[in-house]
Amino acid sequence: MNIGYKMAVIRYIIDISAETADEINKLIQSGRYRSIQDFLAAAASNQLYIEKHGETRSIIVAPSAPRGAMEADSKPVAKFQHELSTPDSGNVKTVDAPMLDQIAHTELYGLWNRFFPVKVVTRVLASMSKGDNGYIPLDFAQEKAADLARVLGRTIFNKERSLGRKRGDMIATALPWRRDEFKAKARFKTHFVGYINKNGIEGMPAALNLANIIKSSGTQMIGLTVAGLKFAILTNPVIDQEDYSSSLSQSERQFLLDLIKAKLPAEMQLMRSTLQLIANGTTSPTALQAELQKLKPNLNKAELSTLRCGLLGRMYELKLIRRNRDGLAITYEASPEGCNLLNGD
Repeated sequence: MNIGYKMAVIRYIIDISAETADEINKLIQSGRYRSIQDFLAAAASNQLYIEKHGETRSIIVAPSAPRGAMEADSKPVAKFQHELSTPDSGNVKTVDAPMLDQIAHTELYGLWNRFFPVKVVTRVLASMSKGDNGYIPLDFAQEKAADLARVLGRTIFNKERSLGRKRGDMIATALPWRRDEFKAKARFKTHFVGYINKNGIEGMPAALNLANIIKSSGTQMIGLTVAGLKFAILTNPVIDQEDYSSSLSQSERQFLLDLIKAKLPAEMQLMRSTLQLIANGTTSPTALQAELQKLKPNLNKAELSTLRCGLLGRMYELKLIRRNRDGLAITYEASPEGCNLLNGD
């Protein structure tokens, strides 16, 4: 259950037979599950799906990565080809986009620091959104997307580590690959899949009009919009080609820029203002934060830092800016693509 940005956890103690425990331990030892807790969580989610929908298939298809997976040379793109492959648009049911007043954020939230996780989520939703109306239970979509993103993130991290890539430049950033699995996946579900609270629909996919979340008979449901399907179909270098030079293709970056221009004009203006600051010589993180304070005077220091980190991370991923390092010092410069955007192209 989501409460704001925190996850509430209820613990149960259950009795199981020695035979059942032995069978579960065999699965854990084989690497299918990381712990008994992971197995029981998957079992509970599967049974809830069966009770709600009267189906006998499992919804949790990607078990948590086993211990030591950070060193494993796994190939999630091949292992989960169905969930991550380019969807057949003719078989995907789409839903209406959320109304503007239903979305909690008119700008992209600072903790949504990359677009690549949303690419993963749209692919997962496309693989699931084939029912009568395109909507699927939100909790199952969250679990499936977080599981797949975790395995994918670990593989990408291993590859980038072998390439000597710095942390701030990593494609794996914002994917839930870190060792604290519960917290990493909870953050991913909250920020990059989404949910509904009293402020409206939270999460990056809905803010970008790529997904919609509704309540139906007390259950939160999520579906892929037409725009979300268009984004899911675009070829991605990492997922489709195992090319780790960039997290997004040029067509994906242009799609997102066009979408932001049309749906989030305040976000587009913030990016242009930041590009202008950089072009005028405000190039360090500290100096940029001081200038952002003038644009966002109601934000406190922590909120400004979150805003700056998320904004610069997204602009870097869109290749609007370049990051330069001199020892520990970092400065930014506008790229040719960023200059074109600043000039109105």
